[in-house]
Amino acid sequence: MNKVGLERNGVSEEAQAALKQAFRILFREGLTISNALARIEAELPKLSEILFLIQFIRTSERGLSK
Repeated sequence: MNKVGLERNGVSEEAQAALKQAFRILFREGLTISNALARIEAELPKLSEILFLIQFIRTSERGLSK
């Protein structure tokens, strides 16, 4: 995550913390992408940044590289 870039673009501390958790779930938990997204949706707040991340991953035509 680019914390400096997020701060420069005015992303709140709450959203930064949620994004950090989302990235941990995606890349460190050993889950499949679909299971990780389901867990993110269930556990993290419904912030616009989190919803954008989920939508981006789901609509990606090239997939996500872990």
